[in-house]
Amino acid sequence: MNGAGIRRGDGLRSILVRYDGENLETQEFSGRLRALTWDAEGSRLTLVGNHGRMLTIQRGRQLRLDSGTKDNLRAVSTNIASGTTLAVGNSGTIIAVSAGGSVVKASAPTFENLRAVRWNDQGTAALIAGNNGVLIKYTEDGIGLIDDGTANLRGISWRKGSNCALIVSNCFAEEFIPSPNLFILDGEKNILKPVNEGRSDLIGVDWNPNGTFALVVGYDVVWHTGYIARFDDTRLSPIKFDTDRVYPIDVSWDPTGRMAAIATSTAQLHSGQGRIVLWNGETFREIYRTVQFFFSDLAWAPVGFELAAIASTEARTFDT
Repeated sequence: MNGAGIRRGDGLRSILVRYDGENLETQEFSGRLRALTWDAEGSRLTLVGNHGRMLTIQRGRQLRLDSGTKDNLRAVSTNIASGTTLAVGNSGTIIAVSAGGSVVKASAPTFENLRAVRWNDQGTAALIAGNNGVLIKYTEDGIGLIDDGTANLRGISWRKGSNCALIVSNCFAEEFIPSPNLFILDGEKNILKPVNEGRSDLIGVDWNPNGTFALVVGYDVVWHTGYIARFDDTRLSPIKFDTDRVYPIDVSWDPTGRMAAIATSTAQLHSGQGRIVLWNGETFREIYRTVQFFFSDLAWAPVGFELAAIASTEARTFDT
């Protein structure tokens, strides 16, 4: 299915795509929305974006939330145990929204732009990642920095039922200094260890719910070819797919672990497309494509079989 029929030329816009295995629906918004998260029941979506924008969608109704900030919010994650939602963004912004709707702006230990946040499945801790190797652990006991990150950190995935997390990264730090692009965190000891280097910016990562392996996605910064690979605790094994001018930026497994969804963006105008493809472990199947909107985030609901993805006219691989 393509994105035909979307209006052109009316400014910065975003689009929410939802898919339930049979039906695919789209909803358009003004401005730039960057990220989304589901509640524990899979009935409510929270979306965040530029200028502190935060809203919820439930049963077709939209509710605008006052985030208390004008900084761009770039990532969001909901604790399925407590209902607390963390949103993070530019200039070290960390916003905590309780299940009841109260908003607290946390005091962050950095002014770097924060690009990813993820609660673990027990709801006991969240990781927040950002530029220049910033990695933050957020718990009820407080907020602390974890050392040894290098380049811009881009994505986070906790291994289910464990204190282990994967963190993906750009492959170059400042002044084109080579950097590991995949790290593994021992969350008990708060030790971050590099496990891969290469010339691909790795942007998205998600452990399969059974915990046997993770998928990572990104693109080769030299040849501008897409990259999808399995990580099995020791190494990355690339998965063959149509890579030319395809820029995967995020991946998410459905709750059963049988289907992974992958979203794409563009490095620059006229060089890529916004796509959603599904991978069943053997083959890829495209369910959506547009030349006007480029994705920055997608996620399956924690129960059932419903996928949501957010894209905008201004999203780029380097700015998700």
